[in-house]
Amino acid sequence: MTMARHSRRLLGTSGAIILLDLAVMASPAAAQDRLTADASASLGIATNPFLEPGSTPVAIGPTLSLRPSWTSERPLTTLRVEGDARATFYNRGYGTNDSFGVQGYGSHKVSETTTLNAAVGYINAIVGTFGEARVPVGTALPIGADLPTLINDPALAGVGRRQKVYQGSGNIVSILSPRDQIEAGVAVSANRYGGNLQDFNYATPSVAYSRLLGEKFTVGASFAVSFSNYLRTTIGDATVYQPSLTVSRSVGERWTLNASLGAALINLDEGLGRNRTTTAFNGSANLCRRDTRWTACFNAARQTVPSAFQGVRTSTVVGTSLGYRVNEADDLAFVGSYSHASEPLQRDLIAVVRDTALDFVGANANFSHRFRRTLSGFVSAGYAKSFGDSIRRDANLTATAGVTYRFNGR
Repeated sequence: MTMARHSRRLLGTSGAIILLDLAVMASPAAAQDRLTADASASLGIATNPFLEPGSTPVAIGPTLSLRPSWTSERPLTTLRVEGDARATFYNRGYGTNDSFGVQGYGSHKVSETTTLNAAVGYINAIVGTFGEARVPVGTALPIGADLPTLINDPALAGVGRRQKVYQGSGNIVSILSPRDQIEAGVAVSANRYGGNLQDFNYATPSVAYSRLLGEKFTVGASFAVSFSNYLRTTIGDATVYQPSLTVSRSVGERWTLNASLGAALINLDEGLGRNRTTTAFNGSANLCRRDTRWTACFNAARQTVPSAFQGVRTSTVVGTSLGYRVNEADDLAFVGSYSHASEPLQRDLIAVVRDTALDFVGANANFSHRFRRTLSGFVSAGYAKSFGDSIRRDANLTATAGVTYRFNGR
């Protein structure tokens, strides 16, 4: 069976599993529903809003956005759907930058020892042009936080280009004993950038086992196999085998550390019936704090994932998100990240010019003030810059001020 057929079959099977999980979660029962929508209007400036090459004029533009959210809580099931639609209307000939995204999460307790989780999502946006700081303070982690990780293009798909990503993931978690837990899951995505041998599908089934060694200390092991399938070509297709050891530990009363350490065995399709195998070091670490006033997460990861054509790359990412409730009316938030995508791992490419390594830095800070329960104002500042590109691109500096109105419903 070819990798393309295998990938398509795995995508179809995975999609059926995820839809089945969601159907089970949506079964009728006494429910408590909550519907909210945040509507925002703002005015901002940007020095290079689409991260274009060469000299770019400073632009001014209003932004309109809508973020609806629906949550349904049942005795055994919790569902949540979130949307995010926005458009910025720039002057100076830039035109409109619009984006749309929707995500659905679900968790269903099948029995006292077994839980089903699922998530689906769709993103339609220009890559690298938005960086917002919306960090909730004093709330629980989102449903689906423990689902298999979905794919993000390490090379940002050629910064400033539009992407459409269809994502889905699901897993089943079962407690074998008071100390032992096992889970199995799958994450899939279809990544579209407008053709020209850049579109790809991606699927990662995984299994994991963990054991509680103490009140605040858990160790385990996991194994995942990822399949990257580029459309209309076999060059760049890859199968990656990823075993790893995992650890989770509570640090004090409010901090939690999760980490993994492992390796990747990568089988690359070089075209003309040739394959090559190479290896890479992979791992991740995530340190988070959450209480009534502070939310703080620091993370780092190294993984082997596909990029917009030119094949899989080794991606290194470090980032942080901080939220602080100054008082009942005022909140501060900050998000920032740095990523490094290596050159493509395979030697032979269809493209005439071989992509180089790419670094990307993004940061955004936000201050918000609640005038009353449903009305708030905010000011924010942002920075985005790509490095290592063969084309010179100036950084994008942004400053924005606006208001947000929250609609509450049942």
